[in-house]
Amino acid sequence: MALNHVQEPHFWVISDNHFYSDDLFEDSERFRKFESTTIGTDIRYTTQVLDAFVKKALDEKPTGIIITGDTTLNGEQRSLEHMAEIFEPLKKAGIAVLAIPGNHDIYNGWARKFVNGQQITAHQISPADFKEAFADGYQMSSSSDKNSLSYVVDLQDYRLLMLDSNIYSDRFSKTEPITKGQLSEKTLDWLENMLIEAQSMKKVPLIFMHHNLLAHNENVTEGFVLNNAQQVLELVEQYHVPLAMTGHIHLQNIMQDSKNPTFYEISTSSFSTAGSHIGHLKLQDNKISYEVEAFDPRPYFTENQLENSDLSQYPEFLANKYRQVGEQMALNFLIQSGMKEDAASLAKIVGEANLRYFTGNNLLSEADKVAIYQDSRYQTLKEFAPRLSSSVEQSVEDQNIPNNHSIVIDLPE
Repeated sequence: MALNHVQEPHFWVISDNHFYSDDLFEDSERFRKFESTTIGTDIRYTTQVLDAFVKKALDEKPTGIIITGDTTLNGEQRSLEHMAEIFEPLKKAGIAVLAIPGNHDIYNGWARKFVNGQQITAHQISPADFKEAFADGYQMSSSSDKNSLSYVVDLQDYRLLMLDSNIYSDRFSKTEPITKGQLSEKTLDWLENMLIEAQSMKKVPLIFMHHNLLAHNENVTEGFVLNNAQQVLELVEQYHVPLAMTGHIHLQNIMQDSKNPTFYEISTSSFSTAGSHIGHLKLQDNKISYEVEAFDPRPYFTENQLENSDLSQYPEFLANKYRQVGEQMALNFLIQSGMKEDAASLAKIVGEANLRYFTGNNLLSEADKVAIYQDSRYQTLKEFAPRLSSSVEQSVEDQNIPNNHSIVIDLPE
């Protein structure tokens, strides 16, 4: 399988799908308690949804699938193996799967399975396991980094820099995954060499990694923005990288670098949360286009699966999970602040804002904005709980790039 002959390739980009094999759990009280801690993420139906995703890909035949990390829930080896089995028909159809790990994938001490009502440790993923399961990218790479799971895939006019930005142990772990990320000095040297090569080959370099290079949310940077992002951004500017695609923060957001306005970063929201976003990335000789699709898996579910009310209403099932996260956070804050009266009603506007913000659905009409700002619940929050009213405000309008679902980047001649 080779991609360097494909003219105007079209990739589907997903991130943070947190696949959790249904071989690893039973519907027990312990599992349900664990499920309730996943902050709006669906871990119960990832097998059914990934099956549906593959059916859609086989129908529509993109050039390839790109996954920017956190491919598994907590680095369970069986989840990785099962995912590779589900993706096998893509390989047979000539659809490449290019993946890089996220901070949850390699030697994660949180890997668990649920058996006979108990929660027990599960086998963890090693770097070698990851390379074997996602062999497409490594087999077609023109170069791979000896010090990480980073690699390069060359297209006709582009060079895809698939960067492993994670910090993980070199053996079985008993601790939680490390949230923060960093590229080692050796990996940075390798990256610069790959950028120099791209320049000499007249290929446009694009970066794919788990951690962010830009601060998509100024209140959530620690552990999400790469520790040495500034060093990478200097290389981005020096070697004219127009785009990076990342994940990790579970936020659908397109951002232009204020210091280097020719550079954009797209943070893809979690595939297993509200929206189930697929980013359609089209690479042409003079421009890059990107557009989000909210994937609805229901046309690909079987009749038996659709008898399950969660699956028959899957988009709303996910949306409700995310609303509830925002509502519960607001409710707890309001009660702790002594605002028990009308707390439930006030929390609902925050829940809607949370859903709107993280799915990138904040390109609102002026009428919609006015309706939110004139809502008595917002005005109450603004007076008595400004911390919550500010979360509503950030969901109403993005001051950087208002449209977080699509962009066209024109490339210099």
